[in-house]
Amino acid sequence: MLAALAQAGYSNTRARRAVLTAICEAGGQASSAELLERGRAHHPALGLVTVYRTLDVLLSLGLVRRLHLEEGCHIYAVSLAGRLGPRMEARGGLPQSDGHAHHVICRNCGRAVEFEGCDLEAVVASVETQTGFRVQEHWLEMFGLCPQCQEAEGRWQIADGGWPMADGG
Repeated sequence: MLAALAQAGYSNTRARRAVLTAICEAGGQASSAELLERGRAHHPALGLVTVYRTLDVLLSLGLVRRLHLEEGCHIYAVSLAGRLGPRMEARGGLPQSDGHAHHVICRNCGRAVEFEGCDLEAVVASVETQTGFRVQEHWLEMFGLCPQCQEAEGRWQIADGGWPMADGG
């Protein structure tokens, strides 16, 4: 990500490096408050405004995505473009920095995973017909339980004398 910032003409400041280190240490996703706390371990003078400014830059370059959680909060997750680097291309030779991304977010732990694939053409066409809008972009966020939380939920059910259901519900 540092290379992408430099390539886009942004300076390599200690504060930006602290934010980038923080998001990597957080497993590639965190809230702005978590980034501030982690980032201060690397740059004690780091401020929240700098965290938001750095996130805005990373968002504009397509290196991170802002995810909207059910309770109205946001987390920031490294995008496929951020993981692959500025010059690498994903499968099929299509760059992943076009603003198009989908995520599934765990309702329990907040883990977010970006996934590929989009078969929403019929839905988009219907929305355009109904509203008169020309859809230029969309986000898709799904919510559920990640494999680790499903497993933990199954253990809790067994510990309570019940049995995990075969369909995970």
